[in-house]
Amino acid sequence: MLAMKKRRVPARAQVRYLVLWWQAQVPYAAVFDDEVAAHAAANVRNALLVEISGPGVKFEAVVDYYRRDDAGRPMPAEWRDVSGPLAVPWAPRPRPALA
Repeated sequence: MLAMKKRRVPARAQVRYLVLWWQAQVPYAAVFDDEVAAHAAANVRNALLVEISGPGVKFEAVVDYYRRDDAGRPMPAEWRDVSGPLAVPWAPRPRPALA
């Protein structure tokens, strides 16, 4: 009887979905592991969806070259946890207390 060779099964590549959108000239970014949630978030925001796969996927930064600090460096995009509460720009905001 012949012994069967064990096959090395390649691990499924990690897939992440980067969703980028702009709201009132401010860029926002969110990262999803779930494809359906990523497409839904991109759809309601008219966003860009970037599918990224490979081992050890890591996002270091997302910067906005339109908005710059006083030294001229691009400012970071704001990361959003879109699975949590959404911040809507048209919602009433508390007024600052005047001294």
